[in-house]
Amino acid sequence: MLAFGGKPFPCLGVLRRWRDMHTWAMSAELFRTMSASLGPEVVLPGPLGQVHELGLMLTWERTWRRSSFYTDYEGLLLEQLRVRALPPLRQHLGLWRKRSGARLLSSVEVQVLRPGRAPSLVGTMDRVRVRATAAVGVSWILRVWARGLALVDDAFVLEVVDEDVHGTAVEVMAVRWEEGQGGAWSPRARPGRVMRDEDGEPSLVWSEPA
Repeated sequence: MLAFGGKPFPCLGVLRRWRDMHTWAMSAELFRTMSASLGPEVVLPGPLGQVHELGLMLTWERTWRRSSFYTDYEGLLLEQLRVRALPPLRQHLGLWRKRSGARLLSSVEVQVLRPGRAPSLVGTMDRVRVRATAAVGVSWILRVWARGLALVDDAFVLEVVDEDVHGTAVEVMAVRWEEGQGGAWSPRARPGRVMRDEDGEPSLVWSEPA
């Protein structure tokens, strides 16, 4: 078509950008450079953008694992995780901060989950401050965040464990805070079931009594 003076079809442009982005992603430094220079043009249009972005993160995670973590792909993964996990995590902590009487969120962090370890949320909460660190991986983005399940009611969802064949309910591991001796609160990961109402809003029923 180009040889005869025609205009390239938009689908061919999307295909070229898809291939280019995977080429750039093989080098974390090159990917950052091209993303900075192209700006919004680096993002694919419509739903393809999110699909491709998730695919890139899986590629980075696999490469990071194969290289025994001695690459800067961890930095790319951490950037993506922070963008998605920090807002619901802060909201989750804010809800429980009111119950505990803590005055401020002192330290809220997200870490890249190491292979062989379960997603986790550790920290402390007292009358003065809240400190919390969540460790999650790309699977959290794919199975939890992408479904809008990062924060359900007042619980931060760590992972989807199972789901029914119709996809109307999912079994999860989620975090609630429990008060201990001396007025200190600690996060506890517990199993639960998430279901959606007629409007699509999720709600959580704990599998164990509070």
